Formats: sequence, structure tokens, C-alpha cells
Amino acid sequence: MDKRSLLAIVLSLIILIGYQEFIGYLYPTPPPRQAPSVPSEQVVSSPVPPPPAPVPEAAPRTSPEVSSVAPPQEQEITVENAVYRAVLSSRGARLKSLILKDYPGDAGEHSPPREMVRQGPGDAAPLEVRLEGNGTPLDDTEVMYTVEGGNIEFAGSFQDQATLSFHGSLSDGTPITKAFTFAADSYGIQLAVRVRQAPPDISALSLVWIEALDPTQTDDFYTTYGPVALVGRKFVYEGASGLDEPENLGPGQIRWAGFTDSYFLAAMMPPPGDNYRSTFRLVNNTARTSLILPWTGESVTYTLYVGPKETQALNAVDPVFDRAIDFGWFHFIARPLISLLRLSHSLTGNYGLDIILLTVLVKLLFFPLSNKSFQSMAAMKKLQPQMERLRERYKDDRQKLNQETMELYKRNKVNPLGGCLPMLVQFPVFIGLYQGLLYAIELRQAPFFGWISDLSSPDRLGSLAIPFVDPPGLPILTLFMGGSMLLQQWMMPMTTGDPIQQKMMMLMPVIFTVMFVNFPSGLVLYWLVNNVLSITQQYWYNAQHASS
Repeated sequence: MDKRSLLAIVLSLIILIGYQEFIGYLYPTPPPRQAPSVPSEQVVSSPVPPPPAPVPEAAPRTSPEVSSVAPPQEQEITVENAVYRAVLSSRGARLKSLILKDYPGDAGEHSPPREMVRQGPGDAAPLEVRLEGNGTPLDDTEVMYTVEGGNIEFAGSFQDQATLSFHGSLSDGTPITKAFTFAADSYGIQLAVRVRQAPPDISALSLVWIEALDPTQTDDFYTTYGPVALVGRKFVYEGASGLDEPENLGPGQIRWAGFTDSYFLAAMMPPPGDNYRSTFRLVNNTARTSLILPWTGESVTYTLYVGPKETQALNAVDPVFDRAIDFGWFHFIARPLISLLRLSHSLTGNYGLDIILLTVLVKLLFFPLSNKSFQSMAAMKKLQPQMERLRERYKDDRQKLNQETMELYKRNKVNPLGGCLPMLVQFPVFIGLYQGLLYAIELRQAPFFGWISDLSSPDRLGSLAIPFVDPPGLPILTLFMGGSMLLQQWMMPMTTGDPIQQKMMMLMPVIFTVMFVNFPSGLVLYWLVNNVLSITQQYWYNAQHASS
């Protein structure tokens, strides 16, 4: 392999790592919350009787007396549909819990269902409303709302949706209403906020998603964890570790804003507008994502999405939420490949087998290009003796050496880039498939066989502690991948006589093995199968051209 081929591989590595860092610019699961028990006889929107009216005193008292009316107590309301079980509180009319029925927590497929709400200090919960202006901002953090409606359970009901309304007053007496509309089988929630008789200096209305950070979660080369927004067509993500300074977005077309990890999303979408702002802030180890709209004195209806980053579920609420699955520059490659993966899974039922079948398909598509690469490398190898003589003859004249080398290529009709160009053409497919396998929720906790119980996590066998290997254990699949690369390098014809370059090429399997050791096992499986297929093709090519 000549210098240009070596440079292409090194540049590919740099692009792969740099690409992820650039996109970084562009949670173990909390214990399940004990939701209040719901009597089986309650049905959709069963009304809660209003508090009794105060009884007037028969005669005035001669001494002042503190009112005997007890302060309102916090009330929790349960909403259960086909895909989640949510708990809302009358304190702040906020979401206290939302458990996804179909998705286990992060500890494994046998862990309790995934909780989408992590409350902050003082039980700070999502969906805080703030009115901002020249004076002190008003918020509904401690507002004790009265509830219009009761527990909602869609099972056995013929209703497609139901509404739960909360009525309260802010600290200055301003009336406020928050009305939630839930669907029977969707992760989407409609939230209508109405503020009447607001102070004249109010200029902005904010809706805030509050997320207490999970210390075990990270945002790094392999994972996503932090505030997120879609501004126009631009996907904006800030890792939780980078929230030391507030992030301010807009004014502009904030399509939605919220909080995400690699596989789940909580997002707030306002009505269409182009003068919105959003902020990402860290307060007491709690991430606050604010969606800020100009105050118009009218009610505002938001669309919320709290659920998995799964294409069909996202599009069912609003197609704009699908942008939360950030497949990067090569999304146009990643999306159809993941669609093929789903199609294959409907036949095999094993995503590991699906990755293998997808790899075979991609390899077949690039079979002619790979053959041309082999031909070019073989031709370059034949020219090595002549190139060595040229190097010896013009060792003191670099310019003349380059001229004679190009003439040699021209006379023998050899393209010096022919060995690396096919690899560069395949590189976008690798990046697209890499992004797809990295963020496809279909692979989350999906087993393959044996010790590979989660294709979205690094493969580990046992618990042997090895430096730089986290989690601990032997990365068997990754070691096989490195071995396959070593064999592939050994089988490929060396197109350079430089011993230093030859040693560097033999180091490439070591570099890739170290780089892949903490990659998701699904991606390692793809690369291993790709190497095995390349070795097979190389062996076939060598056998076909052995005589020449």
C-alpha cells in the first residue's frame, strides 16, 4: 500500500473521530416511583367533587381568630394509556412521573420500566410555567392548583383522548390554567396554557423542562445526554458536561426544545413562530431547558413528546420530532439502512443476524469497487522493483523522482489512487451505518447470542479488570475483529518497499482494536463481518490471479 493509501486510511480515522467531536457541537435508571393506587371502578375523566362552600358564622366573634380553613393538599392524578403510565401533581400542575410500559430501564431487559422524569432538588418537576417582564418573574412552582377531572385510564374505554385541567393563581393573584390532553395510544401530550389578567409589564412566557442529572450517565464519544433543540433545520445539542455556561438560542424558529439521551426524548414544541428563544442552564445539578415565547396575552398550546426515539412513534406525534434522531451528515444513508434492518428483523427476529445480512448486502454492492482496488494494488506491487531503482537513481532529486514515478505509472496504466479510492467511496456508508447502529433504539438491549446480550453496549465476557476497558471484562468480539484486520493486512499485497510504512500498516489493526474496544457490539459485529467478507474476497481474487 503506497503513501496515498496510507494517508487515506489515516485521514479516514481522523474524520471518524473528528466527525463525532463535531457532531457533539452540532440515564442506571432511577428507581420506579410508587404511583398512587387507582380504584378499579374509576373511569376516564371521573370528576373530582369541588370543595364544600364555607358555612357563614351565625354571629360575629368578639375576638380575632385565625381562619379554620385548612390549606389545600397536594393531589396526584394518574393517567394511563397503552404506552405509558403518568402521574401529575396539583402542586405546580406538573409531571411527577411518566413510565414507559414497553421499555425496560437502563439496567437491562429485566429492570423496571423506564422512568422519563427525574425530579430535581425540592421535587422540582418538569413543565414549570414562568412569566417574565421588567419585574420579578412569576412562576407556578408552588401554586396549588384545583383539578377539573380525575384519574384517566384508557383501557376498556372507547375514547381516543381525554383532558385534565388545572386551575390556580400565581403569587400576585394572576389566574392561570394548564389543560393537558392525552391520547389513547400515543407518546404525545397537548398542553394548553392560559393566563388571564397578566401584569402589563409581562413580555415573555416560558415553559421549562427540568431534568435532574444522573451521575452515572455520560455524554461522550459513544453516548448522548443533555439538552437539545431544533432551531429551524439546525439540530442543536449540548452535552450535560458542557453546561457550565448557559446556552442561549434564538431569537428564531425554535421548532422544539427539551432533553435527550441516546434513545429517549422529552421535548416541548410551541405553535409555529419565528421569534422564539430557548436556553439551556444548569442549576443545582439540574438541567433546565426553557422554551421562551413572546407574550401576546393569549393562550398557548404546546405539543409534548415524552418517549422513545423511535421513528414511527415520533412521526405519529409530529414529523418534526423525528429530527431528534441525529444520524449526522450521512442521515440519507443511515435511515434507509436502519429501515432495511427493521425489515430483516421482521423475518429473523434477531438483530445480530440482521446486522450480518445487512453487511453482506453492502459488501455485495461494493464488490466491483473492491475488485478494482485489489487490481490496482496488485499492479502497484508489480512496479515495486522499478520504483526501487528510481528511488536509488534519484535519491538526491525529489522533483525528478516524482516526475519519473508518474511517467512509470502512466506507461503501465496504473492509477496510484486506485487502491484507496474504493475505500473512500465506502467510507460514507461506514459512517452512515455507524451512526445508525449507534443511535438505533431497536438495538437497545437487543441480544445476539452467548455473552452478547445487548448490541448497543460493548461486548464483555466475564468481569476481568483491564486498563482502559470500561465496563470490565474481555472484549472477545473486538479481539476477533482486530485479528481479522491483522489477517487482512497480511493477505493484502504490499505496494511499498518502505519497511517503516509496512510496520505502520501492521499497526493499524492494533489502533482499530483499541478504538473499537468500547464501541457498541453491534458496530463491532458489522466491522468483523465486513473484514471476514473482505478476506474471503481477497482470497478468491488471489486464487483467480495466482498464475499472473
